[in-house]
Amino acid sequence: MKLIKSLLVLVAVSGSVMAQRADKSIYVNPKVGMNISGLTDELEGVSSSGKAGYNVGLDLRLGDGLVFFQPGVFYYQYNTKYTIVESSLLPNGQTTYKTDVKVSSIKVPVQMGIRILTTDLISVRANLGPAFNFPVDVNSDEDFVLKRGDYKSATVGGVVGAGVDLAIFTFDLNYEFGLSDYVEFKDPSVQSSSSNQYVLTFNVGIRL
Repeated sequence: MKLIKSLLVLVAVSGSVMAQRADKSIYVNPKVGMNISGLTDELEGVSSSGKAGYNVGLDLRLGDGLVFFQPGVFYYQYNTKYTIVESSLLPNGQTTYKTDVKVSSIKVPVQMGIRILTTDLISVRANLGPAFNFPVDVNSDEDFVLKRGDYKSATVGGVVGAGVDLAIFTFDLNYEFGLSDYVEFKDPSVQSSSSNQYVLTFNVGIRL
């Protein structure tokens, strides 16, 4: 009961602070969250499954009207598990091979948003726009087909998403679909020459 009362007081105080700042046209929104990612084209004989990765960063919300501009910068780590069975990609002498690949990347989303519903305590919004991705590190086994050189140095994705502001707290769910090649396989035994990336991200943040 004490915990519930404390949470209600916190939300009430936050709502009061938000009401006092209702005329602000610039907000800074630091966020932290998790993501699931994968490739649009599977390799022959290789199955992949997204594992939870994490992301941290911030964006700006510019504009106090119906439409706002939302640029940002984030650090992402993507995790994917690959399983190879009965494929020419298997390391010598192995019949099954499993490995995790971790990719670290800088993401720069440039979004336009629209406020769907706005009250003193809660706001519902939607966003749309491009995101520019810059992989900076790839952690994979030496025997696996994907190497650092297979990843493009810069890629572009399209993002659609929605979010809710509850007092000073923000909650965002975004889906990103690749608009350019994310990887280009250099191994001659790989039939698919390239593949795009998809990313599902959930973020929690504070609006300052």
